[in-house]
Amino acid sequence: MPTITIDGEQYQVDDDQNLLSACLAQGINLPYFCWHPAMGSVGACRQCAVVEYRDAEDQRGRLVMGCMTPVRDGGIYSVNAENAREFRGGIIEDLMTNHPHDCPVCEEGGECHLQDMTEMTGHTNRRYRGSKRTHRNQYLGPFINHEMNRCIACYRCTRFYRDYAGGDDLQPLGRNNQVYFGRQRDGMLENGFSGNLVEVCPTGVFTDKTFSEHFVRKWDLQSAPSICEHCAVGCNTAPGAREAGNGQDALLRRVVNLYNRDINGYFLCDRGRFGYDYVNSDARIKKVLAARGDEMIGSTAGAGDRVHGEVHPREGVQKFAEILAAVQRGQRRLIGIGSTRSSLENNFALRQLVGGGNFYSGLSARDLELLHLVDRVQRDDRIHSPSTPDIENADAILILGEDLDNTAPRISLAVRQAARNRQKQQAKKLKIPLWQDASVRQLRGEHSPVFFAGTEISGLADVANATLFDAPGQIALFADAIAQLIQGSDAAAMDLAADRRELAMRTADTLLAAKNPLIISGCSSRYGDLIRGAGKVATAIANRTATNCALYLACPEVNSLGLAQFFSPGRGHLEQLTQELHGKERDPLTLVVLENDLYRRADPQTVERILSCADEVILLDSLLNSTVKRADLIFPAAATAESQGSYINSNGQTQRFYAVYEGGGYIQESWRWLADAASFCEQITADLSVIAAWQHSMDLSEAVAAEFPTFEALEKVGPDEDYRIDGLKVARQGHRYSGRTAVRAKAEVAEFPPHLDPDAPMAFSMEGIQSPGATPLSANIWSPGWNSNQSIFKFQQGIGGARKGAKGPFKIRRQSQSIPDWTISAAEPEQDEEQLITLPIYRMFGSDELSASAAAIASVIEVPFALINRADAERLGVQPSQLWRLHTDGNSYSLRMHVSDTQPPGTLGVPCGLPGLEAVSSQLPGRAQLKPLPATETGETP
Repeated sequence: MPTITIDGEQYQVDDDQNLLSACLAQGINLPYFCWHPAMGSVGACRQCAVVEYRDAEDQRGRLVMGCMTPVRDGGIYSVNAENAREFRGGIIEDLMTNHPHDCPVCEEGGECHLQDMTEMTGHTNRRYRGSKRTHRNQYLGPFINHEMNRCIACYRCTRFYRDYAGGDDLQPLGRNNQVYFGRQRDGMLENGFSGNLVEVCPTGVFTDKTFSEHFVRKWDLQSAPSICEHCAVGCNTAPGAREAGNGQDALLRRVVNLYNRDINGYFLCDRGRFGYDYVNSDARIKKVLAARGDEMIGSTAGAGDRVHGEVHPREGVQKFAEILAAVQRGQRRLIGIGSTRSSLENNFALRQLVGGGNFYSGLSARDLELLHLVDRVQRDDRIHSPSTPDIENADAILILGEDLDNTAPRISLAVRQAARNRQKQQAKKLKIPLWQDASVRQLRGEHSPVFFAGTEISGLADVANATLFDAPGQIALFADAIAQLIQGSDAAAMDLAADRRELAMRTADTLLAAKNPLIISGCSSRYGDLIRGAGKVATAIANRTATNCALYLACPEVNSLGLAQFFSPGRGHLEQLTQELHGKERDPLTLVVLENDLYRRADPQTVERILSCADEVILLDSLLNSTVKRADLIFPAAATAESQGSYINSNGQTQRFYAVYEGGGYIQESWRWLADAASFCEQITADLSVIAAWQHSMDLSEAVAAEFPTFEALEKVGPDEDYRIDGLKVARQGHRYSGRTAVRAKAEVAEFPPHLDPDAPMAFSMEGIQSPGATPLSANIWSPGWNSNQSIFKFQQGIGGARKGAKGPFKIRRQSQSIPDWTISAAEPEQDEEQLITLPIYRMFGSDELSASAAAIASVIEVPFALINRADAERLGVQPSQLWRLHTDGNSYSLRMHVSDTQPPGTLGVPCGLPGLEAVSSQLPGRAQLKPLPATETGETP
C-alpha cells in the first residue's frame, strides 16, 4: 500500500482510490459535493481542493482536486494549507450565489450536506447582494418534491438516475448558469429507484414527499435498525418515528437506507423506501375485535362475513385462553396457519402453541414446493449464493424467468452495475482508474453479457445482450439445453429451433469462458422446472470449471425461505389442510391465522372450504383484508417497525430487526398475544407453561435455534436484552432530540417516562449510547460536522467496506446435498383456441400486499389489466385499453387489456397481487377465457 504524507502525518492508503477517498478513509475532513463512493468522480464541483507538493523541498505546491487525483507512493499533500482553504471557501461562496438560503423551511435542514460543507470550509459571509436566479419547480409524482432553486449543479442526481440506475426521464437541461435538472415535462419519475435522489442530492432539491406529510427534523426522529419487508432481498433500513404531539398515536414518518455492504449498499428501491406508510394506513388494526352475536337489522356483509365490534384486550385474551383450555381437555382441535411475511419468532410461537402436526404454512402446494426447491438447490456445495457485491462483479449473467426490477429490485440494480464490467476491464487495460467515472463511461463497446429468458423484462432490457420471451416451460427446456451443452452434449439443443439453438450455444460458451458467471432465477414464474433448470446450469458450470458457480434464487416474500424450513417437502400446504378437514369425523375446530390473507394464497373456493370447517377463526394481523371478514376474534399485530424478530432472505442470510417505536392502540407482536393467551389458562400444561414464560424476543430466538439447528445463527445475530455498553443501553433518539415534554403537553405538562423495551438492549429515549461507531445497533448515522447520510464513511472499514463492528453474514445451516439429475420436460397445457394460458407478471407498485396500502404507492397502482400478444389480440378482436372479462375456475375478473409485442403467443400476462386481482394470483399459471364486456357494464360507447 502506498504511503503518503498529509499535513505532516504519514498514512498508508489504498492505491485504487483517489486522494479524496484516501483522506476520508483516514478520518480527514475534506469537503466535497459531486463525488459519491458508489459512483466515483467527475470533478464537477471543485470543492475538494488540496495542495500537492512535488517533494519535501517544494514550499509552494499546486492546487489539485482530491477526487481527480490518484494517490502516489511518497506523495506529499496538504488539506489545511491556506491557499487550499481559501480556494474551497471561494468555491462554496460561488455555489451559494443563487441559493435561496432557506434552511429554516427546507426539509433537508439539519441533515444537509451543503450545510455541513459550508460549515467545514468556514464560509459564513455572503457578499453577493444582487438578484438571484430562479427556476420553476416540477411535479415529479407522489414520491419526490422538487425545489430547483437550491441546486448547486453537482450532477449527482442525473449521474445516479441516468448512469447508475438506468433512468432516462431526468436530465440536465440548459447551459452555463441556467442548468436545470428535471424532466422534459412534469410527471412522475419512471425509474423504480428515484427515491434515492433524496439521499444522493447533497442539498434540498429532491426531498421525500411522503415524509412531508408528517415532517419533523432528523434529530427528532426515533430510529432503530430494521429490514425492508416488501421483498425477500432483505435490504437494511432505518425507519424514523415520532409522536404526533396532538394526542394521536406515534407515526412512522419515513424510511431511509441503512448501509449494509453485502445486501443493499447505499441504495433502496422505491417500494422499500415509500412502502412504509401502510403502517399509518386507515386499514390498520389497532384494537381487539370480536364478531358481534346480536341480531342485525341489515348488513352489507357477504354470506359468511362477520360484523365486528371492539372488545377489551383482557376479554379477547380470556376468550382465546378458554379455547386453549378446551384443546388441553381434548374437546377441541387447534390448527395454526403461518405466514411468509411474519418473523421466525411469530411462526415458531404459533407452531409451539398448536403442535407441529397442526401447523401449516399458509401457502399453496405449488408455492411451498417452489421454496423447497430453492432450499434444495442452495444445499448443493457446488453452488454459491452471491452477495450484492458478488453480483456486481459477475462478468456473464443468465437470467431465467425473473423480472428482477419488479420481484427483487435491489438485485436488478446490482445486475445493471455488472453489465459495465467489460467496460471496466477495458479501462484497466488502458490504465484508467475506475473511480474516474466519466472517462470510464466514455469507453465504447458492448455491455458484459447479460442473457434474459422469460416472460417479461422491464428495467434491464437496455443492458441485455439477448432476450428470449416465452412461457416458463419453454424457458426451462432452454435452460436444460444450456446445461447439457456446458456438459458437452448437444442432444437437448437439437430439439430447439435453429435461432434458439444458436442462442443456447452462445450462452453456454459465454458462461464457460467467464471468470465470474452468475445464474439468476426464482419463484416468480411459479414453475418448478425453471428453478431446476437454473440449478442444472450452475452445477454444470461448476463441474466443468471445478469452482463454485454463483446462483441467485429470488423468493417471493421477506421470510419465505425461513418459513419453509419448518416443513418437510410435501406437507404443510393449504391443499393438505383442505383434505384433512373434509370427509372426516372431527372435534370442534379453531383456526388461528397468523398475519396471512388466505384469499391471496389459494382460490376462493379452497379458502372457503377451509374456513367453513372452522367453528372459530382467530386472526392476528396488522391490516384489514379479506380474511378479516371471516374471523371471529382479531388481535392487532405489530408491523416490522413496531416489533423485534428475525427474517431469512433469499440467500439464506439471517437478519434481525428491532422495534423503532411502540405501536398505538393495543398493538403488540403476535407471539405476545399467544403467550398472553397461554398465561391466562387456568390449568397450564407443561407445553403452555413454556409459552407463557416467554418474556423477551430473544427467548423465542433461542428456542427456535434449540429446536431447529438450521437456525443456530439466531443466537449470534444480535445481542440479547441484557447487552450493555459501559453499563448503558443504546439510545434510539439522537442527542439533539427535542420537545419531549411538549409533545404530550396537551395531556399533561409533566414528562412521562419512556416506554421500556423488554426485548432489545435499546432505549426508547435519548439516554444511552448514541455512537454509530460503538455499535451497529445505532441507526442514527451522525458524526461531528457530518449531519447528512454522507457520514456513513466514518463508520466503515474503508470507503465502501463493511460497517465497523458488524458481524456476519450469518446464514442458516443446512446439510449439504447434491441436486439430482432432474429431467425437464415441457409440461405446459396445449394451445386452445377458446382459452389462453395465464402467466404471472409483476409490478413494483401493487404486487406486494403491504406496500399497496401505503397512500402514495396506492395512488400509482395500475387498474387491473392483462397483457396479450398482438397476434392473439387481433384474433380475438381485442383493442388496446379495452375492458374484458377474465373467466378462470369459476371466477371472473374485469380488467383492461394491454397489447404486448413480447408476451408469448397463446398466453395472457396477469399481474400477481394487483388490487382487484389478488384472488387470481394463486391460480397462475393456469387457463382462462376472455370475453368482451357489454357496453352496459363498461360504461363505454359500443
